[in-house]
Amino acid sequence: MSKKAIYAATLAIGATLSMTGLANAEPNGDPAAYADFTADFVNYNDPAAIDAAKNGKYIIISTVGTSSPIGCRGNGADVPIYDCKQFDGVEVVSLKKIETPLGTAWSVL
Repeated sequence: MSKKAIYAATLAIGATLSMTGLANAEPNGDPAAYADFTADFVNYNDPAAIDAAKNGKYIIISTVGTSSPIGCRGNGADVPIYDCKQFDGVEVVSLKKIETPLGTAWSVL
């Protein structure tokens, strides 16, 4: 196995482990650290997505929706969330922020 493959596998495993431990994070903890914001998201194909912004939610555009953890930095209060990532069952993927008429959406890059 090449050094790049070993490095990539180690990085993916470490990121996965850190994402799965997000449920124990403090809701208003360190805004520079990742925290679990899965509950603040609705699936793009969920009827609730129409009122997402009104209900203080974000829209997730992802094949796994809210069934996999969504980790973001920030705290959602005095520091808006940023730099969101999601474990899609294979790897941790970065999410891109998109402003839509329905509110803020985060999409797989």
